Parts: sequence; C-alpha cells; structure tokens
Amino acid sequence: MKSTSKTNLHHFEVLLRIEDVASGELLEPGPYIAAAERFRFATRIDRAVLTQTLEWLDTHRECAAQVGMVGINLSGASVNDDDFAQFIEECLARSHFPASRLCFEITETSAVRDLAQAQRFIQRIRALGCKFALDDFGAGFCSFSYLQSLDVDYFKIDGSFVRDVHTSPLALAIVRSIAEIARVMRKQTIAEYTESEAIRSHLLALGVDYAQGFAIERPLPLARYFDSPDPAAAMRQAS
Repeated sequence: MKSTSKTNLHHFEVLLRIEDVASGELLEPGPYIAAAERFRFATRIDRAVLTQTLEWLDTHRECAAQVGMVGINLSGASVNDDDFAQFIEECLARSHFPASRLCFEITETSAVRDLAQAQRFIQRIRALGCKFALDDFGAGFCSFSYLQSLDVDYFKIDGSFVRDVHTSPLALAIVRSIAEIARVMRKQTIAEYTESEAIRSHLLALGVDYAQGFAIERPLPLARYFDSPDPAAAMRQAS
C-alpha cells in the first residue's frame, strides 16, 4: 500500500493463501473463505491470522519498527462476536506491537447488516488504539446515510470502481464523490486494485490518500517483503 504523502514507514495488508499440496500452487482465498463462512469457521481463521501476524512482528522487532500500519480483514461473524473482541484485547495485551498501528478491515455489507453491533465492536476495539477501515466501500449498499453511525478511519474504495477510473466517467465520478465525502468527514481513502500507472495518476489527481495494487507491489511473503534490499521501493511516492 502506498501513501501519497512522504513517509518511510510501510503500510500493508495481510493476505491469505493456501498451498495446493499436489502442485505447490498458491490458491486464491475466495472459495475457501466462502466455505469457512458457510460452515462458521471464519472467526477461527480471523483468530489465527491475528495471532500469527502479531507473533511474527513480535519476533522481528526491527521489521515491526518500520511498520506504519498493518491491515487485517475481519469476517462479519467476528464483528458480531463479543468473545472475539475480548480475544483482540488479550492478544494486544501480550504483544509488543503498538495497537495504534493495527487496522481492522470490515466490509460495508457486514457492517450495515447490524449497525448497532458493528459500532459497539468498533468503539470497544478503538478504545485500545486500533484503527478501522470500511472495506469494499461503494460495492454494497452504496449509501452514505449510515456513515455517521460507523466511526471508521478509512474508506477503502471498492476495486470495481478503481479499476475503471481512467476509462469510465461513472467510475471516475464515484471515486471522486467518495474522496470528497471522506475529506468532509475527516477520513482517509484507500483505493484497491491500483493496477497501472494510469490508474495511479487519476487517483492522485482525485486526492485519494492511499493506493494498493499491482502498480505498487505484488503480494509477497512477509519475510521476503522485509528482506528485499530496498523494501521502501514498494511504497514509491505518487508525487
């Protein structure tokens, strides 16, 4: 993830892959995440991701010191689970990694499903210092009416709009509207699927705060990301 402001700190999102035992191929998460949600295993996956991420950062203190923000996705089931909120509290109490550098991403559709519960969860975890992003923003209800009820820090603009921002007047207008409303509400914006320099240039002109996608860096194992000779190259300045 790249910032349009000058910073030497790294911002990245933790992604999941499963390795095919037979071929060694890394499988995309969509099918097995959908299955996990269907069979109510999503919260167990969220627990594992948070635990492993914090353990890695605690073990690699020099790398952790270079981190500005780590994004971790949460399922709707976890947002509605008070035990999971307690689990986060316990994990952060044991970890040396600052809670203020942890950002939990929740989807627009899961948050709107139960606004009151989502906001209770957000308030409880924000009290620890963590931040929140509203993921896939605009793809679900595409309504701004509920935003006053959700105290998030970032609007993560859905990639279906970002991908076409340089070719579709409608996509351009939607991204511009989200960026402008975010500024009014003193939130920041993150554009998913920034896959080309042309897209990145449009996002910069629109005042989007962060860009994420293949034009910035392709997914890497965490150790390789920090072991590269110049890991800051993954966050080249947009200006």
